[in-house]
Amino acid sequence: MGCAEKSETARQITFPSVMSIGEAASYLTISKYYLYMLVKAQAVPYSKLGKRILFRQEDLYEWLGRNRIEPVNDFDCEVDDDSEE
Repeated sequence: MGCAEKSETARQITFPSVMSIGEAASYLTISKYYLYMLVKAQAVPYSKLGKRILFRQEDLYEWLGRNRIEPVNDFDCEVDDDSEE
């Protein structure tokens, strides 16, 4: 395994299939405060076990997919390369 392969492997983060609010916020790359706001608004799928708020990774992944915004414009971006002057 080369150096590049090792660094890519080290960057992979695994999350449990059932997550706490902190783990779910990290998974979604949002703050815990914002996730609490989404829970309060019942905008994100979650479960309650007593007073604990829990999230299934599968539900969050599907929720992200349902909230995906498709691009409006399909155009090719050409980058001007000024270095060839």
